[in-house]
Amino acid sequence: MEDHEIIQRARDRQVVEIVHHFLQAVVTFRQQYEKYKHGAIHFSDLAKLVDDRGQSILYALKELSHALYRRGSPFVSEKEQIFDLTIGSIFHLAMKMREDLYQLEIYGPKYMALIEKGDNPPEQENLVRKFREILSRAETSFQEGMEEIAVLTKDVFRQFKELLFDYRENGLLLRFFMEETHLLEAMIGQDAINELFRDLYAQDEARAYRLAGESYFQSSYFSRAVKNFSLALEKSPGDETLQFKVYLSQGMEQFYSFNPYQALKFFEKCLALAGKVEVLETYRAMIRRVCQKIQEEFPGRRKSDQHRDLVKRAQSLLRHLEELPLAP
Repeated sequence: MEDHEIIQRARDRQVVEIVHHFLQAVVTFRQQYEKYKHGAIHFSDLAKLVDDRGQSILYALKELSHALYRRGSPFVSEKEQIFDLTIGSIFHLAMKMREDLYQLEIYGPKYMALIEKGDNPPEQENLVRKFREILSRAETSFQEGMEEIAVLTKDVFRQFKELLFDYRENGLLLRFFMEETHLLEAMIGQDAINELFRDLYAQDEARAYRLAGESYFQSSYFSRAVKNFSLALEKSPGDETLQFKVYLSQGMEQFYSFNPYQALKFFEKCLALAGKVEVLETYRAMIRRVCQKIQEEFPGRRKSDQHRDLVKRAQSLLRHLEELPLAP
């Protein structure tokens, strides 16, 4: 079970990388397509999108996609394979388009100078005619390449949205969307995050924030876990399991902020819900470690000890914890 979780988490991370590069690639292409439509695109503009040194967005996207979706693994769906093929096609079209623009921008002025000169020796006239043909083919090819990529980009965006439905349980991906909202809005438009969550979770919008909260909690980002569990609770008021996780996250956040009194208060609130929610062993272990750590750090043996009450509360909490029935 643990091996499966490790493999799944690694795959989830790869998916996030692919989504990140995909969004960047589409947004960048759209910007460059607008320049092209206004006749203002230059060879240097394409460097960020595609290059021959393996440092561009499309190159990274192609490599990430191939690595995850071309392994012949039973976990790779047909939709993922088609997405990978489309990304590969876009990359190679973009490389060809890049070469066409290079011809037009670097060699084009030199070709035109010879063509316009008009008094070339007879032995060079045939070569000049070839230059004209090369230039004409490069211009046509470049225009066709831009339009083909524009069409494929629209289609791959449709594929992307279908894949997101398959990835809707990926908490790391939800975290990415929340942290990179500006990129999502550049792709989809204003209110993109809410629109996306409605598409993925229909009426259960709390699920997105619950999953993100779980992911933050597992990564020990407790303040962000509090925020997302709280947002989920706003959308699903009265959910005692969510309330338990808010308190637990707050307790852990306070403990690591060197505020043990507040940490214990939140843990006490957690255990007050124990009869209504399932207290997993993972959660018990976290509370137990904090209580034990408090007793180690703050002796509290003498009546005059200022931490005596803190230690007593930690001991009481431990006893309460051990009295709880084990979760099935």
